[in-house]
Amino acid sequence: MKALSDLSFRMERCAIYLLNVTIYTDVRRALEAVPNDALVCVNEMVQARYGGLLRGRKTVCIRAAKPRSFAPFIRHLQNGKPVFVALDTDQATFQAVASYAFRRGIPIVPVYGHTQRTSMGDALPLTDGRKTLDELQRFLLMSYLGRQDDSQVNLFDELVRSAKYYGENRVICKDIGGKATYREILLNSYVLGTMFRRMFAGTERVGLLLPNSIGQVVVLFALFYAGITPVMLNYSSGIQTILDACETAALRTVLTSREFIQKGQLQDVEAALSVRFSVREMEDVRKNISMFEKVQGLLAFKRRARAKHGLREMVLFTSGSEYKPRGVVLSHDNIYANVQQTRSVIDFGTQDRMLNAMPMFHSFGLTAGALLPLLAGIQTYLYPSPLHYKRIPELAGEEQSTILFGTSSFLEKYGQNATSEQFASLRYAVVGAERLKPEVERAWLKKFGLQIMQGYGATETSPILCLDTPINHRQGTVGRLLPGIAYRLHAVEGIPEGGVLHVQGPNVMKGYLLHGQGYVEQSGWYDTGDVVTIDEDGFVTIIGRLKRFAKIAGEMVSLNLVEQLAARAYDSPDFAAITVPDEVRGERILLVTTVAGLTLAPMRKVVDESGYSRMHVPSELRTIEEFPLLGSGKTDYVSLRSLILADGK
Repeated sequence: MKALSDLSFRMERCAIYLLNVTIYTDVRRALEAVPNDALVCVNEMVQARYGGLLRGRKTVCIRAAKPRSFAPFIRHLQNGKPVFVALDTDQATFQAVASYAFRRGIPIVPVYGHTQRTSMGDALPLTDGRKTLDELQRFLLMSYLGRQDDSQVNLFDELVRSAKYYGENRVICKDIGGKATYREILLNSYVLGTMFRRMFAGTERVGLLLPNSIGQVVVLFALFYAGITPVMLNYSSGIQTILDACETAALRTVLTSREFIQKGQLQDVEAALSVRFSVREMEDVRKNISMFEKVQGLLAFKRRARAKHGLREMVLFTSGSEYKPRGVVLSHDNIYANVQQTRSVIDFGTQDRMLNAMPMFHSFGLTAGALLPLLAGIQTYLYPSPLHYKRIPELAGEEQSTILFGTSSFLEKYGQNATSEQFASLRYAVVGAERLKPEVERAWLKKFGLQIMQGYGATETSPILCLDTPINHRQGTVGRLLPGIAYRLHAVEGIPEGGVLHVQGPNVMKGYLLHGQGYVEQSGWYDTGDVVTIDEDGFVTIIGRLKRFAKIAGEMVSLNLVEQLAARAYDSPDFAAITVPDEVRGERILLVTTVAGLTLAPMRKVVDESGYSRMHVPSELRTIEEFPLLGSGKTDYVSLRSLILADGK
């Protein structure tokens, strides 16, 4: 890279110079290197924020949604003159600029404003449109990850910077009890964090058993400020699993809320925890904040004190395991990287309003639904339960939400209960945690005219690995890997295409906490356990989890595919395929459904017409009243299989 002082010399030729304006960008320094007669193109946010620095320059405001705004930009380039483009959180306009440059063969030179010496990179390749887009997204990611020093990320300090950048009086978070500005969240976090430093002196980790709310956000950031690791407990996982998780994380204290325990009817959980751990209700904790701690917190807030040095970690637990829950240790760097990776491929900004009912003990609800909007200046509404299928669409209409998170199962229910008016403001509906059902995708397109985007990943990857976006959409895939993620595929005997996906990247976890063993560091490539194919354009298709394959007479059969074929055969999504032991063939497939009175004849017909082997036809159909679900809304296959085996029919 070359120092930005060389920019004046290089801008003598026709080229486009791109600057992604972030929290860390020194815009003044960048503009000082731009010749006064050069055209500077900005978006509305940069114009509003840096209007004083732009005064006296040739400046034009461009926006992807207004093609006519590009006329001066195009005219300048047609006259053989360079253009300097500085945009803030405006990926659509960046993509429009890159698209024009690619079609016209005009060099694109990235400008990085995040180091001690603001610099320029090499021109983006123009040999292939998709490669140009890939390089643009890598440039955006590098800009977002850029910092003015080499210190490690602390999410509390990042919240302080975000508050300063987007405005401390900005309402950034809402819940069923009210709303909060950046200033209010920070002040409360400083005061509560000051108390936590005394209350948890010498404590490494504290468990959280709290609902989606502003209160949980404050507790989370207060722990970050105090240098203590929050351990996110899944309150829907059952008493024994919660106790096992607490043991795995070597907890001494669990923070909860009296109101939450009562409304969630979790008295038995609290009682069981109280036998072995110290359970503190936040209503009492807040009453015990001393005047001294309030003053100390206020003084820390006034000087915007940095967080205390600590491990800078969070612990979440994987679901669906047949064994004790595994704690996934994510560093602040892991989560911050995934936030910025996501921002580099989706066009959203401060004009958006997010509605997130996914619980924060779920990595998708935590990273994408809570931390990303807080750090990106996007107002988020935290709703305590994804199961309120009528209320959530009503709330989306009342709040004029533009982004909605959920699982495919949840969005299916929301879509059935919502009116087109309630979802009229939605720009993005994003699903994660389970495969997007084709019938749900079709229903949303027909009823709301909205293409559902789906993410793919794992708790161990903070969690997002792939994202299906409007500009990177291919039917039947989960999109492309996020920038900064490397991959390789390991072939599996019996599966002719693709392989088990292994990944590396800044969002891959630090390691596991294993019950009875303690911390085990993650090194090298992370094995996702998922069998995928990746086409020549980088689109990823999930074949299924390696554990979700049946091995029948030596042949591997995808249980996910069996479920998809069943959905087509019976025109219903209410099916789950599991394996049961078979003395002759090793395993056999059993298809479980909530629909009574079915036979296997339609299944055989669809399997034959689709060209699959008869191994994809289940040996038996079994009917149950309802499927057991995990807290994320996914089918609990472990419990389902145990239920069927216990039934023994």
